[in-house]
Amino acid sequence: MIDDIPFLDDETRPRAPAIPDATEADRAHGRRLSLFHRFHLQQMATIARAISALEQGTGDAAALAREIGDMAMLDNFRRVGTLCGQECQMLTLHHTIEDQEIFPRLREQSAGLRAVIDRLSQEHEIVHTLLERLEQAAIAIMRTPSPQALKDVRAVFDALHAVVASHFGYEENELAEALGYYRVPL
Repeated sequence: MIDDIPFLDDETRPRAPAIPDATEADRAHGRRLSLFHRFHLQQMATIARAISALEQGTGDAAALAREIGDMAMLDNFRRVGTLCGQECQMLTLHHTIEDQEIFPRLREQSAGLRAVIDRLSQEHEIVHTLLERLEQAAIAIMRTPSPQALKDVRAVFDALHAVVASHFGYEENELAEALGYYRVPL
């Protein structure tokens, strides 16, 4: 179910250039991005618990499908329809703001930041694909509950969680200084 999805490799990720005049206040402003990310990771923890309950025989597939279907990330994808718009729509309103406001402001600042933004946009596509696969797997387990369907849900979820956590960490590390220094509102 996930063999055709490229995974993230830290070695291929461009690094943002240091900004010598950036202050600790600039970096603190940029670190606010992590507050938004923590919300989405909390939602994913809820789904992880639902999957674990199913694996232990104490959960129900319909409840898992509802949890996945109610994810704000997925809801936003449904609303925007496609991830690949002008700046690659993201998995939440927060990411839509990145694409429409934050990324363009940072992209103008340097070739180094432009490379990071381009990579983040590519990673958005991977996240979107995994979200779609997770929804498909949840529907499949609801329609035809089986050990294999549960394994599929677990495999896609684990891949999505790993990708999202890695993506968020990369984004936070590479953009924190620039977000504050260039006065990008969060």
